[in-house]
Amino acid sequence: MSLSPPLPVSTSTAPQAPSTPSTPSTPAAPSTITRLASRLGRAAPLARWRTLQRRFDQRAQRERLLLIAAVAALALMLADSLWLGPAQKTFRAARSQQVLAQTALQGLQAELERLSDQGSRQAQARQSELTGWRQRVRDGEAALRQHEDSLVGPDRMIGLLEHLLARHGGVRVQAMRSLGRSDLLAPAGTADSGAAAAAAADPASAAGAAPNDSRPSLYRHGVELVLEGSYADLLSYLQAVEALPQRVLWGSVSLKVEQHPKSVLTLRVYTISRERHWLEI
Repeated sequence: MSLSPPLPVSTSTAPQAPSTPSTPSTPAAPSTITRLASRLGRAAPLARWRTLQRRFDQRAQRERLLLIAAVAALALMLADSLWLGPAQKTFRAARSQQVLAQTALQGLQAELERLSDQGSRQAQARQSELTGWRQRVRDGEAALRQHEDSLVGPDRMIGLLEHLLARHGGVRVQAMRSLGRSDLLAPAGTADSGAAAAAAADPASAAGAAPNDSRPSLYRHGVELVLEGSYADLLSYLQAVEALPQRVLWGSVSLKVEQHPKSVLTLRVYTISRERHWLEI
């Protein structure tokens, strides 16, 4: 058996393609490894959670309860530290301010009630005092009116004295004049001292004169009589004047014997009234 000679092995290399100039490379798409790593990164927490769950389930029931209690306590501590604690501090501060405000309000209300009670008591006391003074004024007016009613009025005084003279024929009038008026309630130093002179000068104008103020007044009107007669006749006339139903106020009485049995009697009588009018003679 003849053997063929071995084929010659070519040591020549294949012709290479001519090289082309390099161009800038574009960003390559994410490789498969990168995408796999991203998926594994997202799946890692889930895997860890499942691992923890398996470990938790493998523990005894008592340990699971203790772990749950510890987690709950930790959650409560975190909640207290993050939310409950500050909220409680804020609530306590607000509560403290509310208590202070309520205390101040109660103090103001108590002070207001005290002032109101004090003002009410003062008002009641003043009202009671005013009522007492009004009653005194009414009592005084009633007493004054009663006293006035018991006296002869200024407008009737002259006529009444003349009427008595007509009943005593033994008594003759030598003179009769008005003594004017004086205000018994006038302040000291401001009495109606010039009234008599004014009345003597012009009785009509003086009678119509009005007071300068509105204060209450009480006037005393006077008359002076100079009478002539025997002592017995003059005494009888004085007794008749004294026995009048409406009285007169005695001023002064003087008796002078000029020639027995004739005597001269000077008599001053007064009446009191709130009327300002003068006695016209």
